[in-house]
Amino acid sequence: QWAPIIFGVVYLLITAAVVIGGVNKGIERFSKVLMPILVVLIFAIGIFSLTLNYKDASGAARSGLEGLKIYVVPDFKGLTMQKLVTVFVDALGQLFYSISVAMGIMVAYGSYVKKESKLMGSINQIEIFDTLVAGLMIIPAVYVFMGRDGMSAGPGLMFISLPKVFNEMGIAGDIVGLIFFMIVAFAAVTSSVSIMEAIVSSLIDRFHWSRRKSAILVTVYG
Repeated sequence: QWAPIIFGVVYLLITAAVVIGGVNKGIERFSKVLMPILVVLIFAIGIFSLTLNYKDASGAARSGLEGLKIYVVPDFKGLTMQKLVTVFVDALGQLFYSISVAMGIMVAYGSYVKKESKLMGSINQIEIFDTLVAGLMIIPAVYVFMGRDGMSAGPGLMFISLPKVFNEMGIAGDIVGLIFFMIVAFAAVTSSVSIMEAIVSSLIDRFHWSRRKSAILVTVYG
């Protein structure tokens, strides 16, 4: 019962510590170390997922390459206008979520970006990375172990399918899995850092408070 509260407090304190460190010494330094490691792990796990082959209890065989094909090749069978609109709206929702529209995050971070930086280039990088994460790592693994029906499980797929992938790696899977989920936890911190930074930077601009004072106030209020 107390575990969610304890870990929630720890998570909040880590977020506050990064924000107090500032954009360059906190957020940027934090992300530059962990994110490249996460990208390497994602591509390695994705390639391994494509090599998977599995037979279920009924004897049906599935492979990671077949799962990737299902993800990449459109299936218009049974497609109606209503379903098309639903897919379009869901895709827009994922897009707005990925680039953090309407949360103030991009406004706060945009104020720190150099004038010569290209906004569309950054957005395209987010879109490509988001697509590759699902396509190379999650979807093939889900299809191999859970079939088509398993693809409707939602965000929990990472915690259902990937442990099975790590199990297939043998002893190395335990190490890779531990490193991967630790870095995913840190990646989650970067998301909360983004939200807190938007609030903290607003307080700094509006009331001319110090970063430390603003971050502590937001942490106590949170």
